Amino acid sequence: MKLFHQLCVCALAVAAGASTQDVFEPADFNVTEALIDNGINVSTIPALAGLAARSSLKGCSIACNSLKLVFGAAKVSSAAPTTYWSIQQLEVEPHCTFKPSTALDVSSLVLIARLTTCPFAVKSGGHAAFPGASSIEGGITVDMVNLNQRKLSTDKKTFTVGPGNRWKEVYDYLTPYNLAIVGGRAAYVGVGGLTLGGGISHHTNEYGLACDNIASYELVTASGIILTVSQKTFPDLYWALRGGGNNFGVITAFNYETLPQGLMFASKRQYNATYAPALFDAFGNAVEAAETDTKAAHFVAVAYSRGVKIASTEYEYFDPVDPANPPAILKQYLAVPPLTDNTRNCSLADTTPGLSQSMPDGFRTTMWSQSFKLNTELMKRMTDHLFKIAPGIPVGSPSVTFQAFSKPAIAAMQKKGGNALGLRPEDGPLFHALFYLSWTDEKDDKVVLKAAQDFLSASVAMAKELGAYNDYMYMPYSSPYQPVISGYGAENVARLNKVLKKYDPSGVFQDLQPGYFKLDGGAPYGQVV
Repeated sequence: MKLFHQLCVCALAVAAGASTQDVFEPADFNVTEALIDNGINVSTIPALAGLAARSSLKGCSIACNSLKLVFGAAKVSSAAPTTYWSIQQLEVEPHCTFKPSTALDVSSLVLIARLTTCPFAVKSGGHAAFPGASSIEGGITVDMVNLNQRKLSTDKKTFTVGPGNRWKEVYDYLTPYNLAIVGGRAAYVGVGGLTLGGGISHHTNEYGLACDNIASYELVTASGIILTVSQKTFPDLYWALRGGGNNFGVITAFNYETLPQGLMFASKRQYNATYAPALFDAFGNAVEAAETDTKAAHFVAVAYSRGVKIASTEYEYFDPVDPANPPAILKQYLAVPPLTDNTRNCSLADTTPGLSQSMPDGFRTTMWSQSFKLNTELMKRMTDHLFKIAPGIPVGSPSVTFQAFSKPAIAAMQKKGGNALGLRPEDGPLFHALFYLSWTDEKDDKVVLKAAQDFLSASVAMAKELGAYNDYMYMPYSSPYQPVISGYGAENVARLNKVLKKYDPSGVFQDLQPGYFKLDGGAPYGQVV
């Protein structure tokens, strides 16, 4: 029953064009009055009326019952979402799940959570590898699945995407227009977490990360205000959202800048692991060559599966390619003889299912990340160490994937005021390592997590020995045992906290949305026990 809910956005203080000097939450902010502005009269809901001046241990029960009364059973249920990638997130049981369909719905959710002091988590695609990232035990899971709008602007220069979308849906929509956006590479990853954490893309060498190519965000603040955030309207908040995660509000729409994209070259190949050193040399040369050709994307992975050592690669190029006459940046790669080869010219959308298939859902998973200065000797040592320790890991198929942050990519991250990640062109080129494991039995959790932590610690020690260490960790690939935000550098952490104090002075998105990586800079879970 939507007895009290009036869909009147004008009732909110919608501040798209407001001055950046505005106070976004006054000291005497009244949650009850803000809800009334949203069309929800607290006094008519008995359970909420009693909370106008107090909190309650039964806050989440009251919050969920009130949401159901206001929005109806179609938007509020006691069941957790079933579309999480990892088993660990599937095992989390919220008090209820709320499925908003408008920004005003989200505004009311935030205010009700504040009034009842009920914690919540926001789920876009749910592709994180640990519990509590976009799920919450006993609180409110906000599943953005119904905020799935896709709208191309009249001039085709921007594309509005709701956080309920997955990347293949986005690219499928744009393919008939010969357009793309700088976004994710795996079909079934959600747009929200990837973009807010940075967003490595096939197009990163030329355009930077996904977060560097946002024209504007539609965001709900801690006080329920709906803002249009761009470099012109709120430059401080715009900067913070480029890599700052879920710390500043709930994004209800991303407005991405578009780019031309027709058919492109894509190749997936597997190799005997003895060719790994040759692939790393090709990787290093391709990273350097990006300074004269930014159209290529590539990564190299090594894995140990059932006693077999494997190397694999994936390459993309913006334009169609004649395999008999490849661009110079890929020639060294393509000269290495593969065991299997899937090469074609195809749409961007058609490249995405392969990566999702290589990291399927339905398993217990862990991911750990770290960046390093480009050093192919370090890549070789890390691979040797993986193959040395892998037989002692009792489950899964441990793998390490090496990806590039070329100098042109890092330079592109500086546009429009730069992002929050703390990467500078003079520090590059860099490479990024993703350590990934999947398994099935909960009893093996500690053994697997300890093995992952030990591998990363050994890799960091090797890097420091070679003078190749870098602090940055890529948020979407990191574990909750890693201090991701602190890797952005002390200056950026201080700047992020200054933005937080301005737009969320009560720390709603630090305290009531406790999951994922917070601005205290520490690891959410501390150390593996």
